[in-house]
Amino acid sequence: MKKIIWLLFIVSLIIFSACAQVQPLQITGSGVAEDDNTMLTQEQIVEGLNTFSFDLYHNLTAGTLKNTFYSPLSISSALAMTYAGAKGETAQQMQSTLHYGPQVDLFHSQYGAMIDSLSSKKGQDFKTHIANAIWVQDQYKLKNFYIETVKKDYNSEIRSLDFVNRPEASRDTINYWVEKKTAGRIQDLIPAGVIDDMTRLILTNAVYFNAEWANKFNKELTNKDEFYCLDNTIIKTEMMYQRHHHPISQTEDYTILEIPYKGYEYSMLIILPNEKAGLTSLSKTLSAKDIIAHDKSKKREDILVYFPKFKLETNYELNKSLSAMGMPLAFSSDADFSNMTGGKDLMISSVIHKAFIDVDEDKTEAAAATAITMKLTSMAPVQKAPLEFRADHPFMFIIRSKNDNAILFMGQLTNPESK
Repeated sequence: MKKIIWLLFIVSLIIFSACAQVQPLQITGSGVAEDDNTMLTQEQIVEGLNTFSFDLYHNLTAGTLKNTFYSPLSISSALAMTYAGAKGETAQQMQSTLHYGPQVDLFHSQYGAMIDSLSSKKGQDFKTHIANAIWVQDQYKLKNFYIETVKKDYNSEIRSLDFVNRPEASRDTINYWVEKKTAGRIQDLIPAGVIDDMTRLILTNAVYFNAEWANKFNKELTNKDEFYCLDNTIIKTEMMYQRHHHPISQTEDYTILEIPYKGYEYSMLIILPNEKAGLTSLSKTLSAKDIIAHDKSKKREDILVYFPKFKLETNYELNKSLSAMGMPLAFSSDADFSNMTGGKDLMISSVIHKAFIDVDEDKTEAAAATAITMKLTSMAPVQKAPLEFRADHPFMFIIRSKNDNAILFMGQLTNPESK
């Protein structure tokens, strides 16, 4: 029988525009921002990513009962390459909001090392691959240190295109790169009309991941069962079943079950409130610290797992969220991305994120895309009775790396029948 794999794809797209006339492509300038001897570790980089993951979750789910799914890794990685070009208060706001380290060489080298660590994980049963590329308007000027940073630390390709005179041909070239890097799962990422004569720079990031569940759910045991939604309705949905030993932790308010994928390099965490309507309050309070507490207290137990099959497609415009979280300057005419070009001619005009996930008995298949557009400024346990984990009401879920605990995907399921 053909082997079924789990595919996770992340595509991050950053589009820059400038108000100045097209200038000859030059590599100018050198050095990063102020000298800072602060030591940064991989653990701190991952901690920042995971803290941002929950900050964004709280913002996206505030006042909503809807299904939610996104890739914090995609959004954070795309913005990290943008952060490399930020300066002054713009950089300070991005650092605080996104929980980055200081705007120095060490941060970008450590962030790049985290990406390399995730990308280098390969085995017989799983594979991860991360690719970056920067597409520059033909003969447009970028600063030397920015080029060096994104090439060295983010392993990015640098390619020239003619956005001004050949916008559609440029769009086709980038979309083909994205499609190829994501095994054909993300097509036509950049829609017609996005590239115009003000576009100067587009950054793309693609992440490919595939793996099977370490212990598949038996399809013959999947049955229609009840799921209790937050609006007090009860629906019938396909509920998967398995009995296996899994890491689990329990508190007065929720239970966290961890289900690994083959190779045991990645896992899914399911955060199930003890009360059927408990997600309403839990979504406001759960943090990265609670996941750390789970890691410290979890135990392997014999578990009867009931888990719904589901498929989600989501779409977010993140300008208001990121501004409200603390980085409004980057979206204003006072933005300072002069570490890219030497001038204050760029601002972020939109941050768009789309994601897809399909969970069944054999695998998880997921895809995510982030588009950041920039335009001109004014310038083995003891035998006992098994526990039961029945995810028959709204819950949160996380997909993360097992070794460093970096969060790749995160979301909440409030209705498995709503796509």
